[in-house]
Amino acid sequence: MIRRDENDGWVLINQHDHAVLAADIMDYWGSAGFSRPEPGDEVLLAVREHDSGWKEWDALPRLNRDTGKPANFLEMEPKDQTEIWTRCYQAPGREHPYASSLIALHFARFNQKAIDKDPSDENAVTLKRAMKRFVAQNLGIEITNGNLGEIPEEVKINLKLLQIGDIISLTLCHGWKSIVITDVPRSDSAQSATLKMESPDGFNFVIASYPFSEPLLNFSIKCRKLGSKIFPDDAEYRDKLSRAEYETLDFTIRKV
Repeated sequence: MIRRDENDGWVLINQHDHAVLAADIMDYWGSAGFSRPEPGDEVLLAVREHDSGWKEWDALPRLNRDTGKPANFLEMEPKDQTEIWTRCYQAPGREHPYASSLIALHFARFNQKAIDKDPSDENAVTLKRAMKRFVAQNLGIEITNGNLGEIPEEVKINLKLLQIGDIISLTLCHGWKSIVITDVPRSDSAQSATLKMESPDGFNFVIASYPFSEPLLNFSIKCRKLGSKIFPDDAEYRDKLSRAEYETLDFTIRKV
């Protein structure tokens, strides 16, 4: 669940809806100096499905125990993270080993942060081994001394594009006013680019070093709004959320 803080309460967005928005955004990727992903269908599928493992959680969301606020995706218990991330990279299934591998590599980064924070986290250590085996088998990469061998450059580029779509969508959903994305792959030089997103209101964004095929893009996403910021328990939170009507947030992205 994504939790956007507004003056009159919480705006809540399902995690998979954010991923669909990320894929819609990346479908426009490609302008002078920025090549479209290849293989395009598999990369866009990875972007679209990278948070599909959250569907069960978002159907029965929980509170942050310390604050009483709706828990967002950064406030998960380690065991829940492991289960969700596993579902995410397994969701595309055997029919899409390339897309599944990109998703696994995407979450491997977050999982490593969990291990760095708590080396005794058995769930995270087990998931790390499982992800390595999964990627190695699907992409034909050897595991040497417990580590993945060299990942092809085009896989690294496509993984970065997944991450870019993820962060741009998160920026829109959270209404962040400014964010910088570094190491963006370019097609016309050996040097990477830096994208800077800015917004005066959290809905209308401009991007420097514009990477998209159209100068003005319009997007929307479903959300539910809750006026109460603090809940005593999960049951009351879920009841109130189930009664909330879906609304739409509208966004624009354009060239500086």
